Amino acid sequence: MREVFDLLLRIQKRRSLPLLLIGGWAVQAHGYARNTLDVDCLASIPNDPAVAEELERVGFVCFDEKPSFRRYQHRLDDRLVLDVMRVNASTFEKMWGASEEYSLGGIDLRIPALQHLIALKLHAAKNTHRTEKDMGDVIELLRANPGKVSPAELMQICDKFGNSELARRLADFL
Repeated sequence: MREVFDLLLRIQKRRSLPLLLIGGWAVQAHGYARNTLDVDCLASIPNDPAVAEELERVGFVCFDEKPSFRRYQHRLDDRLVLDVMRVNASTFEKMWGASEEYSLGGIDLRIPALQHLIALKLHAAKNTHRTEKDMGDVIELLRANPGKVSPAELMQICDKFGNSELARRLADFL
């Protein structure tokens, strides 16, 4: 994975493209360690073509695309998988402005603030195939960071990015 983290840093420096590390690695940065086999990052939609160009330049091939994300795999090592989630420019700027630096073996990347990471996880949890994994992450993030997200703030995040069922499951934290 170090190769992928290093690649993300190089892309940011070479093309001045801000990227946020999200997914399992960001969850770990916020105090909940869990295994993850890929790397997930967040990019602004206007920067997506440049990110794709940089990834393809170093041997990554897009093997799955949805409206909000692309999945890449390195053509020489199928264990190197990178998911790029795309959000509109204003959402990205808001998240970037509140992001935090996180060092992975001397490679300094940025991760979303805890509230933003929880919002991403709740948004993903609305998809039934992701509900259990992402809700598990949210619950463990809240346990690992007591008091960092107030009940009122969590309710607002649930209302905006989740749904009533997900909020019900978080009742112990509301």
